Amino acid sequence: MVRAGRARARRRSVGLAVVGAGAIAVAAAVLWPTVQRHGNSGYAQSSGGVIPIPSADGDAAASYWASHLSSTASTTPEAPQGSESDVGTAVPSPAANATGTSTAAAAANQLAALASSSPMTVSNPLTGAAFDGVPQVGAIFSTEDGSISGEGHYCTGSVVNSPEGDIIVTAAHCVYDSSGVYTDIAFVPGYHDGQDPYGVWIPSAVVVAPQWASGSDPNYDVAFVVVHEEGSSTKIQDVVGGDDLGLDPGYTGLTQVIGYPESTEEPVNCTNYTSEFSDPSLTTPQLQFDCANYPGGTSGGPFLQSVDSNTNLGTVVGVIGGYEAGGDSPSVSYSVYFTDWTGSLFAQAESEG
Repeated sequence: MVRAGRARARRRSVGLAVVGAGAIAVAAAVLWPTVQRHGNSGYAQSSGGVIPIPSADGDAAASYWASHLSSTASTTPEAPQGSESDVGTAVPSPAANATGTSTAAAAANQLAALASSSPMTVSNPLTGAAFDGVPQVGAIFSTEDGSISGEGHYCTGSVVNSPEGDIIVTAAHCVYDSSGVYTDIAFVPGYHDGQDPYGVWIPSAVVVAPQWASGSDPNYDVAFVVVHEEGSSTKIQDVVGGDDLGLDPGYTGLTQVIGYPESTEEPVNCTNYTSEFSDPSLTTPQLQFDCANYPGGTSGGPFLQSVDSNTNLGTVVGVIGGYEAGGDSPSVSYSVYFTDWTGSLFAQAESEG
């Protein structure tokens, strides 16, 4: 599928275990090529790694969406904290550091509703059902897509726990195509019905694997994005919390997938067991998730395991992407398998925080 004005993504868009510190240290030492500005507006070129976003582009995107969305946020609500699980290996992350409490009502009410929800169970029927959303998952917008009536948002992303508290994860095809990295995007956590309850966040840097940058290799279809709020030092994780990053989760696990269809103004979610998917075009098997109603716009949506029913936070073990850019059918979604190389990208993003 082609995203309006450029290559629109066809689709869619951990209890804590200790990760080897050596892997992160090695990842941080990787040398990445420098970025060069692309000739066309809205792009920056690079051969992978950490790609800085020109501040003027980010500021323009923030101003555009601030004027097009209805803000319901005023000060920083208290962020929910993560939960423990035994999913694969989770990158350690700190507890959220709340910086305000006076207007936490929206987040508190949402969390109160989540607290009464039941533990994870397989959805019946197996179809993505519309719901109000969760704070840490949001829609990704592009100024080139114009209207917000189901057309401004074209992919999905989610906040990942990190020491700096400013990283989201999405599919690489949501933020980088053959022309380079998109510089005119914005992330709106908890988005619904034209509202930005937790603000509009713009990228400072995008991190993709060189294999993706050089040839859109579906084995590396994941990106980490460092984000900030214009004119504020508040960290997004302090506002909405974040999911742990899970590496080597195994191929079969009870998983909730959340995504924002581009034709609607609220997200969908569904829970089912993942399975292993192999294809000659893939060097490593990927995760397969069978559940209907995940059309264009849900790309980048998180595969969440061990979700805490009190906070709705869990472990992100994948994102809709990879094989067929996440799947040619809205009923079947794929994700690259998160392992050491994913942790390396995450470490690079942390170094930019």
